[in-house]
Amino acid sequence: MVNAGSGPADPSPWINIDGSWQARLSGHRWLARAGSRLLGIEIGHWPRGVRYRDVRRGLGYADGSLAVVYSSHMLEHLYRDQALRFLEDVHRALMPEGICRIVVPDVEQIVHWYLAHQREPLESRRQSSSDLLMGLMLLRPKIGGRGSGLLRFARGLADLHEHKWMYDREGLIALFREAGFRCPAPRPFLDSAIPRAALEQVEQRDRVDDGAGICVESRK
Repeated sequence: MVNAGSGPADPSPWINIDGSWQARLSGHRWLARAGSRLLGIEIGHWPRGVRYRDVRRGLGYADGSLAVVYSSHMLEHLYRDQALRFLEDVHRALMPEGICRIVVPDVEQIVHWYLAHQREPLESRRQSSSDLLMGLMLLRPKIGGRGSGLLRFARGLADLHEHKWMYDREGLIALFREAGFRCPAPRPFLDSAIPRAALEQVEQRDRVDDGAGICVESRK
């Protein structure tokens, strides 16, 4: 079972992979220490069990070798064509009846929050509605060119931090179907064909419930 875009978490029994430089350097402590001194930020402190993998280059597993691929709040960090190739590769790597479960921010709910904010009296708003929308979408940082020259260069190489493409329920289901999945359907928090004890190790309620995200699951 693969947890793609795991972040700094290494729960069992999952194979946890992430495309962050933090994951890449976590197994190389001396490089991490040197990089931390050079860039002025802590790097390489993630658990060593998190494997570095840029999913834009594929999962790296043989055809039909995986039972489950799970990903939460990762797909939106890819351009749509990259997300489609990722799901196509997941479909390839899953065994028959294997399960893919994806959670992403819900752009429909974000739009609802934006419109509700617009309806509030001007004097009660702490920020403009457009600033609120941009903050929720996370398409670009509010301040450009942060950090030193080296840090700015490193952040430019790590193009996975900002959001690239957003989805509502219909859009995510359509992406699953394009990738070859036969029965994609929305699922609520922890409602899954994945064994509950395993899913509880990776799925977080605050990333799914109350409009925070939408979840779609399908067997191969």
